[in-house]
Amino acid sequence: MTAAAPVRPASRARVAISAAFFANGLAAGSWALLVPVLIRQLGVTESDIGILILMGGAAGFLGLLTSARLIGRFGSRAVVLAAGIALAPALGAMALAPSYAAAAVAFIYLFLCLSIMDVAMNANGADVERDGGRAMMSAFHGFWSFGAMTGSAMGGVLIARFGAGGQTLVAGTIILAVLLAAAPALDRSRAAPGALLGSGLSRDPRVWMLGLLALSAFVAEGAVIDWSSLYLRTELGAGVELSGFAFAGFSLAMMVGRFTGDALRALLGAARLVRLSTLLAAVGFFIAGLGSALPVTVAGFLIAGLGCANIVPVAFSAAGRAAGANAGAGIATA
Repeated sequence: MTAAAPVRPASRARVAISAAFFANGLAAGSWALLVPVLIRQLGVTESDIGILILMGGAAGFLGLLTSARLIGRFGSRAVVLAAGIALAPALGAMALAPSYAAAAVAFIYLFLCLSIMDVAMNANGADVERDGGRAMMSAFHGFWSFGAMTGSAMGGVLIARFGAGGQTLVAGTIILAVLLAAAPALDRSRAAPGALLGSGLSRDPRVWMLGLLALSAFVAEGAVIDWSSLYLRTELGAGVELSGFAFAGFSLAMMVGRFTGDALRALLGAARLVRLSTLLAAVGFFIAGLGSALPVTVAGFLIAGLGCANIVPVAFSAAGRAAGANAGAGIATA
């Protein structure tokens, strides 16, 4: 018998950063189910929750700027681990918030951790992709969608049986375990000076246009994350066990689309893939919005997820190429 070939460090780093994307997506998928829980628990309206989400989004934007400086100083690996470990209890803090003010603090904390980890894991993934010499970013984002699908699919059952506290405890434990297991193999490269936001945004107008393209896709994704569970419960009468199916279906389609995205881009070209993806996403959202039955609505979210899957990875990749030697700054700006 011959000994098994050792796993190469590059392969281990690819698996490790994929696990980090999964953990971040699991947090997003778990959060998606908490909107109706918070509305009932705090006795507030959808508008009040919208203000909390806006506050969290503002904190997330500040996190994007902060993460660049942190990555430049400590390296992306350290920031991925620190933000991810801090993220683990964030869901529980939000689910158990006793007041609107406490919920606001929890939202800011959650979105800050999510955004800092998001930039760091993309920077780490870019280093792994560069060292591997082939496209991997769509696949990394596919693992994020896998995590989001897992969090939203299991979350409804956990909330129904153990309450929001039990659901967030399970999710936080999984996030922490995944990150600790991945930690030894995460890529230890440091961003080159001038590669990230701490040294300034890219001035190339093409990068800003690509950033607007990514923004449109993120708006669609954010709407599904923040409101799909409430939509299924209030408009279609779905029970708590089924309330995560919209985001789970959306994430499933995103996962499939992203795992096949690099091959589709090679076959169709980036521009044609984005045009077809945009059309597919629009059709899916129309079906989801107009559907009067749960299966039809979930099918609409599936179609929309397939359409949204590759817009962001393609935009990020193009932004990196447009920025030339300063590719990292181009991606961070987008």
